[in-house]
Amino acid sequence: MQSYIFQEGSLLPEESYESVLVADSFLVEDGKVRSLALHLDRFKRGLELKAPELSSSFDDFLNQALTLIPRTGRYFPRFEVQDTATPVFVFILREAPEQLGPATLWTYPYPDPRKDLSTKGPELSLGVELRSLAQAKGADETILLNEHGEISEGALSSLVWWRGDVLCAPGNEIPWLESVTRQEIFQIAETMGIKTRFEHAIPEELVGLELWILSSLQGIRTVKSWIGVSKSFPQSQHVSAFEKRMKLLASALP
Repeated sequence: MQSYIFQEGSLLPEESYESVLVADSFLVEDGKVRSLALHLDRFKRGLELKAPELSSSFDDFLNQALTLIPRTGRYFPRFEVQDTATPVFVFILREAPEQLGPATLWTYPYPDPRKDLSTKGPELSLGVELRSLAQAKGADETILLNEHGEISEGALSSLVWWRGDVLCAPGNEIPWLESVTRQEIFQIAETMGIKTRFEHAIPEELVGLELWILSSLQGIRTVKSWIGVSKSFPQSQHVSAFEKRMKLLASALP
């Protein structure tokens, strides 16, 4: 992993561990990335909200950062705005970890503790801590609930489910962090003529359904079990068709 700080118009190799105001990551495989425009749009909107004084230098930062990403191999680069004495752009170049298999979920036993879901970044470190709680229980991801016990999302992923041939997800009234991969999945469903629905659901209502957790790194990851909810979930009937179409969303880096 290599970190760079954007100083006086140039990205310079330097470590920085200040609090994160805005962040975005995307998977790059042999120089291709899915839905880069969506990632950049989300990052720029967060920038306007959290550090608008940096907006005029974003294009220079972006162009230099993209140049640093190798065009062969698998990488998971991250753009950040960190809250130093004055906000600053940070670029982190990371090799992508391996793709993972079906996931086990665990439910956080209290209401979602995150406070700022206005943009991706401020709650990322808390998300990592929340996922680590699941890993300590032998699970892969922590599922967060609102104050009524309804599903919001994973600590670092989105959760969707299938009721027959209807793709379902938490409704917009329930706080969840904007997800590029969730947006991709629902766009694909629309092009395939698949019905979609937004619901208020508690974990026990999903027993016996096909479940996916979604992220830019892992794409679609099916769910095999949920601690305290169900020891098993049905094998996926839909994932293959979606993964084929997700690959078509990838294009070469500029």
